[in-house]
This record gives sequence, structure tokens and C-alpha cells, in this order.
Amino acid sequence: MSNESNPTDYPAYDMDATQQAATPNVPAFMLADNAAQISQPMGAALPPSQLANIPMLQPQRTVGAGGAQDTPRTVIADGLRFVGNAQLASTCSISGHVQGDLKQAHNQLTAVVVTETGHVIGDIVANQISVMGRTEGTLDAAGGTVALHDSASVSGHVRYSRIQVNGADLNATLERVATPKN
Repeated sequence: MSNESNPTDYPAYDMDATQQAATPNVPAFMLADNAAQISQPMGAALPPSQLANIPMLQPQRTVGAGGAQDTPRTVIADGLRFVGNAQLASTCSISGHVQGDLKQAHNQLTAVVVTETGHVIGDIVANQISVMGRTEGTLDAAGGTVALHDSASVSGHVRYSRIQVNGADLNATLERVATPKN
């Protein structure tokens, strides 16, 4: 087997000077045979037939015992950077980097988990907050629970009704919010 590539394997990159001069502002990879199917002129709207191919963040549904679907959950994966504010209607797991506020939707009880690789710069408002990664800002679980694990690094302000600290690096003010007795 030879390490040399066959010039016909990459026709878009093997243009002669005449082809390059005819298309001076078009990168070589756009001139492949299927480029017309996958490219869109600058400033033109995307045809409706291609709208289904745009990736969207959708909550994932987990399958519980007996095959029944549990509540959906949102995942910010390791390596993903999210900038902006989000309103949460389900459990959220953060393994990537979030810069912005994460707040549970009105009349919703949500849980936010910041994993070991997760980093949040902003406020988190949820009924349950569990931190194993880094947070900078307010953790607001008034009426709920905050759990700070030994790998956590938390700075800012923490509001809670119940808190569990397991050796976390904690540089924050703590505010206990009493829950009303029924």
C-alpha cells in the first residue's frame, strides 16, 4: 500500500490555474461536485428543505424502569461553550462551559448538576443544585438543596434550605432560607 495519494481522489483540490482564476474567492472544498447541494450563497435564506438539517439543542428523554420515559433533561456536553441565559424546564447537566444565568422556569422544580468538567460563570436558580466542577456566581436553591462535592470549587453566594458540603473549595457567603412549616 502506497502513502502517495491519487490526484483523482481529491478533485476539488487539484484545480489548474484556469479554474482557480475563474473562482478566486471560492475555497477549493466548495467546488466539489456536491457543493451546490450543501452550500448557500451569502445573504440568501436557507431553503425550507434544508431547515431540518440544522442542529438544535433539544432536551433528551431518559428511559426509566419498565421502559417508561422520565422527564426530559438537557446536557451541555464537555467541550461545548454556551454563552447566554437559559430558562430550564427540566434537569440540566453541565459538563462544558456556561457563561450566563440558568434559571428554572416559573412553577417548575428543576435540578442542575455541574459535573467535574463543568464550569458556570453566572447565577443558577433551581430547586436542587449539585456541584462537582466550578461555579462563579449565585447558587440559589431557596427552599431546596445544594450539594457541594469534594471536587467542587464554588465562589459567590449560596442560598439554600439544606446544604451538604463534602470538602469543596468554598469561597462564598452562605444564606439559609427557612422553609415554611406546614
